[in-house]
Amino acid sequence: MRLLVPLFLARLWWRGRNQSGYRAHLWRRLGWYGSVPASRPRKLIWIHAVSVGETLAISPLIERLLGDRDDLSLLITSTTPTGAAQVRQRFGERVFSDWIPFDTPGAVRRFLTHWQPRVGVFVETEIWPNMVVQAHAEAIPVVLLNARLSKRSARGYARVSSVIRPTLASFSTIAAQERADARRLVALGACPDQVVVTGNLKFALDPQALRAAYQAEHQRLGGALQDRPVWLAASTHPGEEEAVLNAFLALKGVSPNALLMLAPRHPERADSILALPAMQALQVIRHSEQRDMQRSDDVLLIDTLGSLGALTGFADLVFVGGSLVPHGGHNPLEAAVWQLPILTGSHTFNFATMYRDLVRCGGAIQVELPTLTDAVMGLIGPDSDRRQATEIGARAGAFQSAQSGVIEAQWAVLSAHLP
Repeated sequence: MRLLVPLFLARLWWRGRNQSGYRAHLWRRLGWYGSVPASRPRKLIWIHAVSVGETLAISPLIERLLGDRDDLSLLITSTTPTGAAQVRQRFGERVFSDWIPFDTPGAVRRFLTHWQPRVGVFVETEIWPNMVVQAHAEAIPVVLLNARLSKRSARGYARVSSVIRPTLASFSTIAAQERADARRLVALGACPDQVVVTGNLKFALDPQALRAAYQAEHQRLGGALQDRPVWLAASTHPGEEEAVLNAFLALKGVSPNALLMLAPRHPERADSILALPAMQALQVIRHSEQRDMQRSDDVLLIDTLGSLGALTGFADLVFVGGSLVPHGGHNPLEAAVWQLPILTGSHTFNFATMYRDLVRCGGAIQVELPTLTDAVMGLIGPDSDRRQATEIGARAGAFQSAQSGVIEAQWAVLSAHLP
């Protein structure tokens, strides 16, 4: 790990060309705090959420900690600038925030000495050997919440089993999303009696909070969206925007008042998306402009963080990106909460079970690049069967609402280790 640090630093500096946050406070990635006085709030609970998805997943538990245990202080660490921005946006001054250090013995030791957490919480697939083992050695309970481990990841970890086995054995408790995840974790070295299956926190969305945020957006956008077919392409990646825009231009050819809401997974890509040739024929408003939308606008480019869930409520159809290209797909459940028909590509290995079950129950339709346009036309085009779209959305909503009790199950795991 020490030998890899120069590569880690070079990668952060390189990524910082387009997103300056990667270059911020680089010394903290090494566990160096300089003249900053040691921050040692009493009864500090440390939660590591890598980026936006993990932060959103763990948010219900963070809010519960803030509401039910005001005797505790919370530190949330991030790896990416978008994750750190999400922490600031959602929790502000109610929590401490920092970068996670590189997983070297020295950086980890300095981090733990500086913050002195009473409990460590990792989310999903964060299995860092020095961090977990050293915290365990210092009698800091470490839990892994919402744990998932795909077959591909399990094969990769198996190649370094001599490192992963003692790491997994050092977790006090692992809350796995599914039985398959639990089996793989145990096979890699987790103690069987320390692994429980609790379900997926990403099912645990708050419909009331989404509807409140929707109402806040409605004043600015609602009038311009009335009586228009609205298609949301969410969490898109390079190679998908072109296909989405081509499908939208075809839709506009037969439904001139159609609107596309386009939300790239990384909002900093907005300028490059605006430069795409297909964009030149369209009138675009950026969500960050904070101006009232006009009926003449063709595209709402969602270049802000934290607004996608509310804006989903304006859509008639949702395509979830990262799935037409081999990225692994993204969470479709915000669309399911709004009872909307969902389109996905075939590359959904990050949420394989979720998409398999959604497609099987008829709440989502799998498409390929050549069939995307036909699928959009069939669901919201002028000759589409709107009853079919409504039925697909209702099945997606039923699928999401059936996943109850996840927050309580994972809260039980966490609360068992709280001071």
